[in-house]
Amino acid sequence: MPQTPKLSPQQKVALVEKIISGEISRQAAAQSVGVSNTTVRQWLRIYEAEGPGGLTPREKSRHLTAEEKQAAVADYLAGEGSLFEICKKYGIRSPQNLEKMVETAKQGGALRGYHGASRHRGDAYTTAADRVQIVQDCLANGCDYGATALKYNVDYKALVNWVGRYRAHGPAALHDSRHSSEGTRRAKGRARAVAPMQRLVIVLDCLEKRKNYGAMAQKYAVAYHQVYRWVQRYLQDGWLGMNDRRGPHHDPPPRRGIGPKPTQKMGARCARAKNPAARCCAAPGTAGA
Repeated sequence: MPQTPKLSPQQKVALVEKIISGEISRQAAAQSVGVSNTTVRQWLRIYEAEGPGGLTPREKSRHLTAEEKQAAVADYLAGEGSLFEICKKYGIRSPQNLEKMVETAKQGGALRGYHGASRHRGDAYTTAADRVQIVQDCLANGCDYGATALKYNVDYKALVNWVGRYRAHGPAALHDSRHSSEGTRRAKGRARAVAPMQRLVIVLDCLEKRKNYGAMAQKYAVAYHQVYRWVQRYLQDGWLGMNDRRGPHHDPPPRRGIGPKPTQKMGARCARAKNPAARCCAAPGTAGA
């Protein structure tokens, strides 16, 4: 399938001006540059609403406020204009965006303004109890993820994930050993109870799930960093890497019997080798020691 050629802003402006002057029809213009008729119609709408500068790339996108979205939807529902006319009036570039706003309003949803929170990457430390409070506050405010993420300085995508887990499984689903201090203590307390073969089962399951460490930590109630460490040890040393390397080492028992310590024996031998007289005067039974 041939690729659609990418036109420069100057080429788009020239093509639109030809259509407006009547030199070429809209359908013929679309065919001449290899784009759809809808794309050319959108260029025309942008040119009429914003002028030639509207067809140049923007350094920063313009976002509608909540009031502008509500006014656009109200005008469309009241029959003040067609879909394209309302888009032109309020500077909405895509008719699909207006259709989504109308559908949201019909279903009783809130039309919120853009505040950049969808890209917010908060770094606040949260426990399981904190996440329950944040999720409940978000639900009480009509699932305004953006405002809640900014209010508590948490990651926007993480908040959406918390709300989904809370709705599906309740507060218990918000426990995460990676972030919860009480969960980390519980995981550490039972770390040595995980037998080597059980670790191998966890590692193989994790590798089968494409190294989804978080899911394995929740599934087997162990810490995230433990699953990660076990996987790395397995990839390096195989199943032998599952053995616990911490704790006291089992040293061999001390030697039993009567006689000098090994270090004393070595010292006596060196002294006799240097002093032949001492070797001759040695007590019977010790010369060959």
